[in-house]
Amino acid sequence: MNLPQAYLDRMKGQLGEVFAAYLRAMDQPEKRAARANGLKMTAAALHDLRPAFVPAGGEGFLLPEGFAPGKDLLHGAGAYYVQELSAQMPVSLFDLRPSMAVLDLCAAPGGKSAQLAARVPEGVLFSNEIVPNRAGVLLGNLERMGAKNAVVTAMDPEKLVSLTGPVFDAVLVDAPCAGEGMFRKEAEAVAAWSPEHVLACARRQRAILTSAQRAVKPGGQLVYSTCSFSPAENEENAAWFLSEFADFEWEDERRLYPHTSLGEGQYAAKFRRKGAPSDTTYLPRRSDKAPLVEAFLREETEGLSGSLRLLPDGRALLLPPLPCALEGMRLLRAGLLLGETVKNRFVPAHALAMAAGMPLVRRATVSASEGLRYVHGETLPSDISGWCAVTCQGLALGLGKGADGVLKNHLPKGLRIH
Repeated sequence: MNLPQAYLDRMKGQLGEVFAAYLRAMDQPEKRAARANGLKMTAAALHDLRPAFVPAGGEGFLLPEGFAPGKDLLHGAGAYYVQELSAQMPVSLFDLRPSMAVLDLCAAPGGKSAQLAARVPEGVLFSNEIVPNRAGVLLGNLERMGAKNAVVTAMDPEKLVSLTGPVFDAVLVDAPCAGEGMFRKEAEAVAAWSPEHVLACARRQRAILTSAQRAVKPGGQLVYSTCSFSPAENEENAAWFLSEFADFEWEDERRLYPHTSLGEGQYAAKFRRKGAPSDTTYLPRRSDKAPLVEAFLREETEGLSGSLRLLPDGRALLLPPLPCALEGMRLLRAGLLLGETVKNRFVPAHALAMAAGMPLVRRATVSASEGLRYVHGETLPSDISGWCAVTCQGLALGLGKGADGVLKNHLPKGLRIH
């Protein structure tokens, strides 16, 4: 690869005798990978359905050469998330219980947030991304993966934590970085690199960490990660954090390189705030009254829990347990979007069909060929009457509505395959 000389000089000094092994790895093609979505499917079940996926430990798989996830029904249904293997490591450092409250402070595009959502299905996940259009991508990915308990915000980290306070059991800072671990995948990352850019990233990361620590409750965990190799962004920032915030202690640290792992490379450090850990305290729940929505939930769904919230535009949300108030936050979504009231009738949302556990009682099971027709936007024959989840291989693809022997297609146009 045509890497910057200043970068090569630094890496040679950093790696010493294994520098040649690093260069050889960088001359190899990237290893495309995916992670089974624990909210919808185990790794074993995914391998049964896609035996060409090569198990790579835990929930991870290497994808076969030439495989196109965007055309795969299982991908569209949220059975797996395309995520390189080393990027799956930071979340594994957390010690999580199902009822915890977790914050992913720099969350787009959503791979690590989806990992976290699967680990706290009875708690709540706050996923934040300061850039609005990237936050939209984050929301779409969490929706596809079936997360029911996510609060998605688009805010400056410091502003967000000033509103939440120290209420989270675990906080992830997957910080914006110089992207040295992306060099094999993205020519743009190589072109943007400079020693000055690395130092600018390190300063920005320290500012984000300063904000992040304010959200960690006593006994809580903070994991800091980057996809860069520079000590300035990694070990030096970890040492700075410990020196700056004496009420945290170091617990773990991992560093992956392309020549030492199957992935592109990652750094992660885990810290814990001193103090006695305690169970998460959630605010009392209060549900809005909405006869149309309540009737739909009672008659058409099962397995849902949370407090009902109605928005002025007619949309209905099912809120997860909340460790703090949401007032003042720039919200893209709080909890599960159930649907909206339109002209005295309730219309369910795509997110409801995609939610983990397939809460819609009525389901139209289709073959793989019919599923492909569905994701292309076609109608299908069906004897079902009313709203239903269109399912294939045990997973929901989206919404349909049956009438007069026809299943009308309600997959959002932006999600259809053309």
